[in-house]
Amino acid sequence: MKKIFSLLLMVVLVAGSAFAAGQQEEAAGKSEAEAQANLKASLAIDISDVRGSDGQLLLMYGETRPVPPKPSDAAALDMWKLEYAGRQTKKVDMIPSPADGIIGKKIIMIMQSEHPYWTAVANGSRIACEAYQAEFEMWNPNGDLNQQNQYIDRAIAEKADIVLLASLDAKASVQQFKKLYDAGIPAIAYNMIPSDDAMRYVLAITAPDDFGQFKMLAEYMASDVGGSGGVGYITHIPGGSPYFARTTNVVEYYKENYPGMKTLDIQSPGFEAPKTKQVVADWITRFGDDLTCIVLADDSAQALGATQALEEAGRSDVYVIAAGNSKVGMDLVKAGKINAITFQSAEADGAVPIKVAADYFNGVDLGSNAAFYLPQAVITPENVDNYMPAQW
Repeated sequence: MKKIFSLLLMVVLVAGSAFAAGQQEEAAGKSEAEAQANLKASLAIDISDVRGSDGQLLLMYGETRPVPPKPSDAAALDMWKLEYAGRQTKKVDMIPSPADGIIGKKIIMIMQSEHPYWTAVANGSRIACEAYQAEFEMWNPNGDLNQQNQYIDRAIAEKADIVLLASLDAKASVQQFKKLYDAGIPAIAYNMIPSDDAMRYVLAITAPDDFGQFKMLAEYMASDVGGSGGVGYITHIPGGSPYFARTTNVVEYYKENYPGMKTLDIQSPGFEAPKTKQVVADWITRFGDDLTCIVLADDSAQALGATQALEEAGRSDVYVIAAGNSKVGMDLVKAGKINAITFQSAEADGAVPIKVAADYFNGVDLGSNAAFYLPQAVITPENVDNYMPAQW
C-alpha cells in the first residue's frame, strides 16, 4: 500500500512539475511576445513634429563635432580636454538594452537646483515623455549634494528603468554613476558633462555644445564686422567650462581665424547688472572708439548692464553678442540693443536625453562614446520672432 501511495505521489509531483514548467514556458513566451509588441508600438511613435513652448522642434539632435587629435601644447591640451570631455573615455561594458521599447518605461530625472531654466528643462522632459508614452518623475535636490546622493539611492530602490543625472559635483559624479551602474540601472549624463572617470559608467551624454555654439556666434560677429575690431569680454564664473567656452574659446578662435579681432580686456564682474554696467562704462572711457565689440557670457543681467552703459554713453556702434536665449536677451535682440545671441533651448536640454533613452530602449546602437548635443542657431533681430515666446 505504501509503495502504491509513493508511486501516486511521484506521479503527482512529476505532473505538477511538468505543469509548472509549462506555465513558465508559456509566461516566458507571452513575456517575449509582449516585449516585441511593445517594441513595435514604440518604434511606430511619430516624434517628428513634437515642439516646445516656443514652437521649435524638440526631439532632434544637434551636430556632434568630430574629436580632433590631441594637441601637444599644454594649454591647448587643457582646452581640448574641456571641449571634448567624455568623448574618448575608455568605458566599462555598458548595460545592454532590453530592446523592448520605450513605452511604459520609468524615467527618473535628477536635476540640480531651482531656477527658471531648470523649470523649462523639466517641461521639455515631460513633453518628450508624453510623446513616448513613458513614465516620468523629476527630483530636485535644490543644490544639495547630499540630497542628490539620496535621490540616487531612491532611484535604485524604486527600480528606475533609466536615470538622467545632472550631477552637482564632478568628483561626486564618479560614485553616483558607478552606484547606478552596479545596480544595473543605465544612466545618461545631461546638461553638465562629468569627469572622465565618471564617464566610464555613463551610457551617453547630452548637453549644449557650448564650445561649438560660441565658435558659431564668434564667426557670425567677425563676419559682420569685417574681421576687425577691439573686443571686450565679460566672462562666466572663472574656472568652470562655461568660462572657457564663452571667453577663452572665442579668444583662441579669433587668434587662429581672425587676427584682426583684438582682445582689449577680459573682466569677470559676475551676474549683477550694475557691476557689468560699471565695467563697460570704464571700457568706454579707457578705449574710446577702439571698443567696437563686446562678448557676454550671459544674455540677462550682464546684457542689461552692458546695454545700459552703451545707451547712456550714446554708443550704438558697439557690436554685442551673448549666450542666450532668455526672455531678457531676446527682448534686447528684438529692440536692436544686442546684435546676436545663441539659441540654447532649455526644453531641449530636458527632451534630448529622453530621446536618447527612447533610442536605447528601442534597440538603437548608441555607440561606445555616445554624445548628443542640442540643436544650435544664432538668433538675430531678423529671426528673433521665430524663437518667441521665450521658454524662461
